[in-house]
Amino acid sequence: MLEGVADLTLSQLNEATLAWVEMEYNRAKHSELGTTPMDRYLHHRDVGRPCPDSAALKLAFTAEIKRTQRRSDGTISLGGIRFEVPSRYGHFQQVHVRVASWDLSQVHLADPNSGAILCRLFPVDKNRNAEGHRAARNNPLPTPPTPIPPPSGMAPLLEKLIQQYAITGLPPAYLPKTTSTPSPQTHE
Repeated sequence: MLEGVADLTLSQLNEATLAWVEMEYNRAKHSELGTTPMDRYLHHRDVGRPCPDSAALKLAFTAEIKRTQRRSDGTISLGGIRFEVPSRYGHFQQVHVRVASWDLSQVHLADPNSGAILCRLFPVDKNRNAEGHRAARNNPLPTPPTPIPPPSGMAPLLEKLIQQYAITGLPPAYLPKTTSTPSPQTHE
């Protein structure tokens, strides 16, 4: 369908895909379903599930990496950047971290047995470290884990697609499914 398009862009591909799905695929009779996908969705049991929040999605796309903690300063190295391990985890010789290789701004210490997030790790502050003031490393009482910061907003490409789709004037790609429809009552 798009073989003849020179310099095909993602926007053109998204636009063509959305038009095909909405105008052709969802409205044509499916060979295995015996009906259209739209009709099947509207008149049969709902098997959809809610989307997780963006923090859970970000965490889902991370890999668990094992690193050895430096005993001298309680740090680990990832991608040439040193990260401080909180002193309450100083007794761990091997630490497991969850990180997306393309985003070292979100590094989390994980429990090696359950995979649960223990805390967020931050890069070493080289300016403060250069002052030479060192505190003794000890294991204080556990403190609550650092909360994950709120999401930063919608992706720019998604905003653009939403604007383009709104301009078309087409109805929504789905119709909300009601659980019960009230029967009309006639008053005589």
